[in-house]
Amino acid sequence: MRKSQKTFRQWFDQNINILAIRKRLQDQDEHIRALNTLLQSERHRSTQFGLLTSVTGQLKSVLDQPVSAQLVATAIQRAFECSLVAILTYDHRHWEFVSMAVAGNPESFPSPSYRQKFDAGMIGRAARTRKTQFSNDTRLDPDYVAEENKSALSEIVIPLISNGDLKGVLVADDKKAEAFNKADIATLEAVAEQLLNAWDRANYQNHLTELLQTSFALSTLLEPQSVIEQVASLAPKTLQAQFAFVTLLDRERAYTRTAYTGDFPKLVKALRQDPAKDPLIQGTLHSPKAIRLRDTRRSDLTSHLGIEDGTLRTMIAVPVRLRQNSIGVILVFGKQGEDFFTESDESLIELLASQAAAAIESTWLYQKLETIHKTASVLYQLSIQIIQSESLHDAAVAIAETAYKLGNASITGIILYSKDNQELTRVEYDQSGVNPGQYHPMWLIEQAISSRNFISMSDDRYTSKFCFPLQSPHRDYGALWLDIPEGRSHDDRYKDNLQTLANQATLALERLILLQETRDQAERLKKALEELESSYDLTLSALMSALDARDRETEGHSWRVGQVACQLGKEMGLDPNQLKTLERGALLHDIGKIGVSDSILHKPGPLNPDEWESMKKHPDIGARIAREVPFLGDAVEVIQYHHERWNGSGYPAQLSGTNIPILARIFAIADAFDALTSQRPYRESLPAEVALDHLRSQAGILFDASIVDIFERLITSGVLDDVIHATEIPTKQSTKN
Repeated sequence: MRKSQKTFRQWFDQNINILAIRKRLQDQDEHIRALNTLLQSERHRSTQFGLLTSVTGQLKSVLDQPVSAQLVATAIQRAFECSLVAILTYDHRHWEFVSMAVAGNPESFPSPSYRQKFDAGMIGRAARTRKTQFSNDTRLDPDYVAEENKSALSEIVIPLISNGDLKGVLVADDKKAEAFNKADIATLEAVAEQLLNAWDRANYQNHLTELLQTSFALSTLLEPQSVIEQVASLAPKTLQAQFAFVTLLDRERAYTRTAYTGDFPKLVKALRQDPAKDPLIQGTLHSPKAIRLRDTRRSDLTSHLGIEDGTLRTMIAVPVRLRQNSIGVILVFGKQGEDFFTESDESLIELLASQAAAAIESTWLYQKLETIHKTASVLYQLSIQIIQSESLHDAAVAIAETAYKLGNASITGIILYSKDNQELTRVEYDQSGVNPGQYHPMWLIEQAISSRNFISMSDDRYTSKFCFPLQSPHRDYGALWLDIPEGRSHDDRYKDNLQTLANQATLALERLILLQETRDQAERLKKALEELESSYDLTLSALMSALDARDRETEGHSWRVGQVACQLGKEMGLDPNQLKTLERGALLHDIGKIGVSDSILHKPGPLNPDEWESMKKHPDIGARIAREVPFLGDAVEVIQYHHERWNGSGYPAQLSGTNIPILARIFAIADAFDALTSQRPYRESLPAEVALDHLRSQAGILFDASIVDIFERLITSGVLDDVIHATEIPTKQSTKN
């Protein structure tokens, strides 16, 4: 019995242990499932956050509203894996929502013509309450409306509201119940805010672009009234407003011009009644920046206007400033569909005011130019006459004649001076025409020049004398004087026109005198340069003669080889400076032989190795000598490298190929040809044909083959015959290029 009880007890304990183990395993399984659920949820949230963050970045560069809406809808649908995401815009005129963008299961898409009334469904409830609406089981929501029986069990509707204005709604649907949670709502609301910001940027950019495009149209208008009428038309379009009023001060500070857009006669009458005392107009005129009001009934600036229409209670106003002075105001009332004007509207209206100021200034300038068109035309012709004059005397005659006609003078005169105050010319002009002039009012001229101001005084009871100094900030050119009949001397128009003439004449004279002085200076420099060039060439001739005096065997060689090299250079298209360098290098190519002993230089037979090494130093010696002479600097490469050879077998640097300067390669061919065709004590001269055959045989070995080909054409053409066969060196040693 006891054994049976013990056995039962053991069996019972074992079963209890098994049940406990099973319970622990079940708890662990539930914990693991909970962790997996949490992990999946976090992964899902991470995916949502990554996609939506990417969309936020993309929205910053997208300005098209439908594109940005579709971008957001697609990103939300992918991130939340829901059946449908739709963005609908609000049509204020018809109180309806219209589909702008959809993403998700095509079977769930609403039809392209889908429209929903403002007060229908969860969408209508979100629009009315302006709060997000959320249902995880639409079967239990009495407001839910299924479009064409495409129902969803879970739905989030987020109203899109910007600056108090309903722009539309964002809708997310899922066919499963309990598909969304509060975190999803917060995420979608953040994305909706980003979408609204993108739309605001797009609207601002579009309005800014349109406004900038209109600036050209404003600048082409010729009348101030046309400008403010255009501004009054642009303001409501740019700011999406109901009414705009623009008034402009004229130069006498009177409000003679107004314009408006919008059918609100009571408001127009109130603003036009007395602009000079109107608190809104005067307050705006003296305000340093734009004024924005949310309710015109609550401001001292606008309470007198009696605005009862609710659509006009929001207002923005800005002064039109020109060079720190207020010349008018722009008033805009009634932001369409929104509660108030924004900072973006403020920047747009300030830009419009700036463009208006520039356009108005242009019209004023145009009118001023139009009133003096005849004078301007006369002055222009005068400028042309002065610039085209061949002498200062002719220019002075043109100025005096124009002043005589423009000022209706009885006599005019002009006197011009040089920089050192020497008289250059004097002219008088009267009804008989030009005459030298026996009398110039020097006391009046000197006073005008020294004071640098216009001077007038009565000469007698019949005439007055005007005197205008002709001066620039840097120089006094002289003076223009006139005798004006007393009846016209008090008319400021004559003085203004004549002052303008004096200014214009000064500018034209400045150009003429500067041009003449520049030409004279250029001529002097050219002459000095020619003299210097001649001096250089004489120096080279003397040096060449000195070389010939030492080495009678090569007499005339430098001149001949210089002529041949220059002709070859011309054929190759060298410019004049290169040809001059080649000529000078050719004349002095052997100047380094000054440093070679006479015993070596005049040795009748072949040189031994030591003597040859000494002789090979003459290019470097010559280069050192030439470098010390400024005008021979460019010729150094001919002097130093004329014995270099194409295959590198030359001296002193063993240069090869195109490493040898081009001028040295040209000279080497001319030098070798002259050496072969010249009489030497140790051999007879060779015919030109034989010398040319030798050059051809060494083309590409000792000489540049391309230059040898050109040289051959010169020889066969006979162009160089006179130089090759010359028995005397011409007196003039330089070649003109």
